[in-house]
Amino acid sequence: MISDFEKLRKKLEESIEVNGLDSEQTRKLSQRYNELVNFYYQNEKQYRKDNPIYIKYVESIKYLKKITKDFVEFPTIREWNYYAKENDLLNSESLKYISGSNWHDLRNRIY
Repeated sequence: MISDFEKLRKKLEESIEVNGLDSEQTRKLSQRYNELVNFYYQNEKQYRKDNPIYIKYVESIKYLKKITKDFVEFPTIREWNYYAKENDLLNSESLKYISGSNWHDLRNRIY
């Protein structure tokens, strides 16, 4: 993966030098480079099971499931954030980031 970064970065630098920053070829290479970076970091967002963030994530999801079951309704973002703050859990933004899902998708996974 690192060699792919280096090759594409060199091509991008050459294109900037030869064609300029605003050329179509430079834009295409820049877009490919951005996609490669995003792909790399998307796959790197893995947490070890002993990581405190992962532990807090699992605990938060457990409580989110419990609340949904107890109240027969998935909480709104505002409701969850209030509950999370009161119980030292991850807020909705953290849950969305770690899970790679939006609130609607999280709700569907919980149900």
